[in-house]
Amino acid sequence: MLLPHNMLDWVPEGHAVRVVIDTVEALMTRDLIDRLVPPTEKGQASGPARYDPVMLLTVWMYGYLRGVLSTRAIEDRCRYDATFRVGCGRKIPDHTTFSRFRKHLFTQEHLAEDLFYQVLHVCACAGLGRLSVVAGDGVKIAANASKEASRTEAGLRKLAGRIVGDARKAADAEDAGQDVLPGTDLLLEADTMPDPRSRAGRVLACLAGLESEREAAGAAAREQGQAYLQAVADGTASGRPPAAVAVAAQQIRLDKIIAGQQAALADWQARKAAGQRVRRRPLQPGTGAAARQASDRLADLQAAAAAEAAAAADGAKEEPAPRRNITDPDSRLVPVRGGGFIQGYNCQDAAADDRLMLGGYASQDTGDVQQAQELARVAEKGAAVVAAAHAAHAGDPAAVRACHDRLCTLTEEDKHAPGHDAAACHAAMTSGIGVLVADAGYHSEANLTAPGPNRLIADGKTRDVLKAEDTQPAAGQPAADPGPVEANARLLRTPEGRALYKRRAPDVEGLHASLKDDGGLRRFSLRGLHNATSEFLFAGLAHNLRLLAAIS
Repeated sequence: MLLPHNMLDWVPEGHAVRVVIDTVEALMTRDLIDRLVPPTEKGQASGPARYDPVMLLTVWMYGYLRGVLSTRAIEDRCRYDATFRVGCGRKIPDHTTFSRFRKHLFTQEHLAEDLFYQVLHVCACAGLGRLSVVAGDGVKIAANASKEASRTEAGLRKLAGRIVGDARKAADAEDAGQDVLPGTDLLLEADTMPDPRSRAGRVLACLAGLESEREAAGAAAREQGQAYLQAVADGTASGRPPAAVAVAAQQIRLDKIIAGQQAALADWQARKAAGQRVRRRPLQPGTGAAARQASDRLADLQAAAAAEAAAAADGAKEEPAPRRNITDPDSRLVPVRGGGFIQGYNCQDAAADDRLMLGGYASQDTGDVQQAQELARVAEKGAAVVAAAHAAHAGDPAAVRACHDRLCTLTEEDKHAPGHDAAACHAAMTSGIGVLVADAGYHSEANLTAPGPNRLIADGKTRDVLKAEDTQPAAGQPAADPGPVEANARLLRTPEGRALYKRRAPDVEGLHASLKDDGGLRRFSLRGLHNATSEFLFAGLAHNLRLLAAIS
């Protein structure tokens, strides 16, 4: 009797598609399968049976591992590529099915994130995840939008007016037979909103985003200004005042000087009237060097503020207006290495010392310094998953020895020396983050002192940091109570600090190279901040599976 071929025989043992299939089978639960099934669209007629969502997930995982991100390319590979045919079980969904499943996978709340951490746990159980050094960095990835579609607020309002005009024109009686443009008809009613996926909906989302950001910035500026004015009144203010309250702060300082002079004069007059012995009469309020200097400074600030207001009214000085993209309102113009800008996201991620991705997310900030603390939190969350997986096999000496031999960076001779405690070394490498290393884009005192793991953040360009040990070595004993910035700078000038910082580029930039070059993630497939984060984590999941396949 002839039996059907076992399709797994088409690929060798340890092949990446086998690793993906085994990993997906290990992850599947009834609840996860239910979450993978897209809901039936309202009004959709019943049709043929759905494709197995587990199979679709397997194919997409393997596609991102191989750098095949196009739905049509995935369909084509399922027809002619033996490894993809193994993944899909010779069932060939069309590109529309793949597209709808990926959209459901990335848009559903926390689904891609949960899959990422479950795959991370599987990889850690297999012996990946050296946490002695964890590196964090940002990588710019293009959005599914063109930067030429960016508009200022004035441009957005002009476009919205044109859309409303077209909608009203289509609604006129003389054009009753003309169809209303999709997504614009609802603009005619004040109590309804257009479909957010339509052009009108995206324009309104851009305008709403600009308005909310302007209100938030104004509220923050007012709060900062009131705090500074209160500090001036209390005599504890330091540093340059916020521009919005510079005149008011100087007025408070002048008033305090005059009030002090008035109090001194009143006290002198009272003691004289009581017949007490008094010295020279104090200065008249508002006179004297201190009052004159404060008054002159106030006059200069008032003149500068008036000149700035006049220039703004004449249009002589125009600040760069914020822009929003009408194709993907969540995306931003972000600078890239080598110069220029792309319409995209600044994605943050953390990599263990063996390039295992511990977590990541997409952000809208063009710089990194504001993301340091959130990145540290994400790195700690991924490190906790890795530590729990390694702790689960800590009671098995053979598993600990095998895991230690893979992770330990000592020479083979030292690694197996009689005095080397493999269990203690394994625990030191996998129980938690040893140090979190980042480049100068994250450097600030607030980031160095924030709660979380120990940090080592560069205070200059990489070439300067690596030369500092030779040109400005840390000599002598450290200061008795150095500040966080000084302590961080001193550590960077030691051989230990230099060795730690040298791990940053191979770890996290190697991860970025894998995501872009091996995984093909140079542009997101879906629009929106949440969908970009989901796809970024899914690409990271595929990267971790690539590492798992390499050791299988």
